[in-house]
Amino acid sequence: MSPLPDRNRVRLEGIGLHSGHPVAAILSPGQDGTGITINGTPALLANVTSTNRATTIGGVALVEHLLSAAYGLGRYDLEVTVEGGELPALDGSALPWVEALEKLKIQKSKVKTIELQKPIKVEENGASIEAYPADGFSVDFMVEFEGLGLQKFVFNAQNMSYKAEIAPARTFGYLEEHEALKGQGLGLGASADNALVLTKQGYAGTPRFPDEPVRHKILDLVGDLALLGRPLKARIIADRSGHKLNAELTRRILAQWK
Repeated sequence: MSPLPDRNRVRLEGIGLHSGHPVAAILSPGQDGTGITINGTPALLANVTSTNRATTIGGVALVEHLLSAAYGLGRYDLEVTVEGGELPALDGSALPWVEALEKLKIQKSKVKTIELQKPIKVEENGASIEAYPADGFSVDFMVEFEGLGLQKFVFNAQNMSYKAEIAPARTFGYLEEHEALKGQGLGLGASADNALVLTKQGYAGTPRFPDEPVRHKILDLVGDLALLGRPLKARIIADRSGHKLNAELTRRILAQWK
């Protein structure tokens, strides 16, 4: 096959959320059936090396926002070249990735959809995530935050827009915890430009949605499920789940499907 034309690629530059260093990512369509690769490493669960505050693949951190955008749009063949140790934070949401992907001529792959045969449930320390057989894909997520209270949102991919309802939701963090995170070498690039700032009393900035944090939790979950490498038909119910539980659910889905 002839190589892809140089014009059919998009470059995004910015600051790494955790490293604080300038980083960049170049997106280009992959050949049909090759899946999503990051610096040549397939974006699959088996290649995840860390889920601490972000998902890391092939030495590249914070891949979940891009993977969420690709999965949310149904783009499963994509080559990603990263300059630096993590993807740029951009505005902290998946929306810039969605807009970048929409500029590329990526045909929807004819990949087999995973259909569950029986329910799966994962629990740990009061958090849980469940997956049930379904005709489509939906997520029912509940989480509680100090200063914000209980938040719940249901996203149904059959009648709701991922781009409008999920992609704009930004990553978030508590102002009171920022110094502690920096002491761990994390969040060095975080700012009000790429994250929604919370305090123990509520929002420090203006949220894009009244329930923006729980929508971002769904965004992250979709990105973690992208590690399946193919679309999923399931009804997901999550209660305070994070990257670790999401990854374990993904592992169990793969085990059942195979």
